[in-house]
Amino acid sequence: MAQNDTSKDTSSTVSADMMYNFWAEALKLPTIGPIYAFSKDFGAYANDYINLGKIMAELKTHNDSFWSLINAAYAKAITGTAGRAPKQLANKEDFENYRRAAIEAFEQAFTDLFASPEFSVVYGKVFSAQLDFSKVLQSISEKNFKILNMPTRSEIDDVLKDVHELRKSVRELKKEIEVLKSERTKSIAT
Repeated sequence: MAQNDTSKDTSSTVSADMMYNFWAEALKLPTIGPIYAFSKDFGAYANDYINLGKIMAELKTHNDSFWSLINAAYAKAITGTAGRAPKQLANKEDFENYRRAAIEAFEQAFTDLFASPEFSVVYGKVFSAQLDFSKVLQSISEKNFKILNMPTRSEIDDVLKDVHELRKSVRELKKEIEVLKSERTKSIAT
């Protein structure tokens, strides 16, 4: 039995050594292309993806809370409709009364829900988690674009800001030219 344990330890050590040797050799490959750049910042990517997983778990928890509140309000509205609605739908007036009862019950249930502090807190958490999720994805995208030597979102935003300022300057210059032309024609005419 002791010999079997030793052989297992030896085989796992051999496979770990083989894997280490493989990665050591892979890292010695030429340092061009995106694969090397991606592997160089592996720790940062791992942290980003761990953070993304945490945020996704939070988002799911908050979404579950949000939808449980919506479902409870819907159940309250259905119960209210059943309590207010006519017991038999024999004529057109009964159908109209049922419609009014349903509208009133749903309006009351969802107005109560949307006015409650609990809904505000839960919705705020959902929205915050969505923003955090978006920020992490943008951060990962920015890193990828930099590695691939492509313009990042922030760089494109800077370029768009510059273009906007240039357009504004050109409009102002055109206005000044028009004013100068009109002044020149007035001075020539006199």
